[in-house]
Amino acid sequence: MVWPASSEIDSISEPKPNTMSSALTGYRMTILLFLSLVFIFGIAMPWLGLKSGSEPVVDSPHSNNVEHVIFESDKLQLEGWWMPAENPRATLLFVHGAGSSRVSPFFNTLRFYDSLQEAGVSVFTFDQRNHGNSEYTDGYLRMGVTEYRDVLAAREWLKGRTDNGTPVIICGLSMGGATSIYALATGMQADGLLLFDPMLNTRDSLERGGWVGYGLPSLLFRPMAYLAPFFWGLPQGDSDALEVAKTLDLPIAIVQNKTDPITRSIWSEELADASDSATIAFVPRIHTSAPCMADKGRWGTHASSFHCHPDWTIEQVQNLIARLR
Repeated sequence: MVWPASSEIDSISEPKPNTMSSALTGYRMTILLFLSLVFIFGIAMPWLGLKSGSEPVVDSPHSNNVEHVIFESDKLQLEGWWMPAENPRATLLFVHGAGSSRVSPFFNTLRFYDSLQEAGVSVFTFDQRNHGNSEYTDGYLRMGVTEYRDVLAAREWLKGRTDNGTPVIICGLSMGGATSIYALATGMQADGLLLFDPMLNTRDSLERGGWVGYGLPSLLFRPMAYLAPFFWGLPQGDSDALEVAKTLDLPIAIVQNKTDPITRSIWSEELADASDSATIAFVPRIHTSAPCMADKGRWGTHASSFHCHPDWTIEQVQNLIARLR
């Protein structure tokens, strides 16, 4: 039997120093890459995407019966309008969407408020924190889980302007739908909830926002949509608006565009199927060449119900009021 030389044994049993160094470098690079991706998708991209971007409010309703209102929420000054109707059948508290304000050209809110007044519905609307003319904190959206406190403050202000015999409807558009749902989940008093293209699944809307906002494939934004809730305190899972809305015990009317690219119809349909108190009405077809779709680009039919079908939309409000009496 021939035994191997000691030098051969050493070369077999112990890795060479440069091999160990290469392995450690590989591990470090893998960890560094992982942390870099977490930073990019969990912090940097949401830092850009969650910025409010809201513009100051310079327009006013056409109605002559408008009161400019300032009230407080968490020691922040919020601005809004109170538009009482003569002999009101109901009062509607309108909550706008993300990055918008009480003035939304997409929805044509100014005309919406006037139409409600003409139909005998008083309107209270305001700019949420970090939007419009209201006070800013860090300027970032929290998809309703912080902003809901502004709805609570608005509802408290409204108590001094309404009587117990007039039903109060909370109306949320897009993210305003989620914000309204979280406010109602605290026990805030209201008689009905009206949702226009509500944001019910935060992660799905964040992912879809990649295409709508930047023209990039939604798939590229999926890691960001998954990580952002952990780093930015956004709703997810059981705390998402869809799951919370299923627990609400009041009449809910959902008005949904079937082709909405960012707050997709499937979530509204799931809510309508799961809740005995929820109904859903689909917005009549809107052609891409319709004047109400001008300048909307990739936002498509999102938040376009009233602008494209004003009479039909007011009819949905009236249908909800009829359910409350």
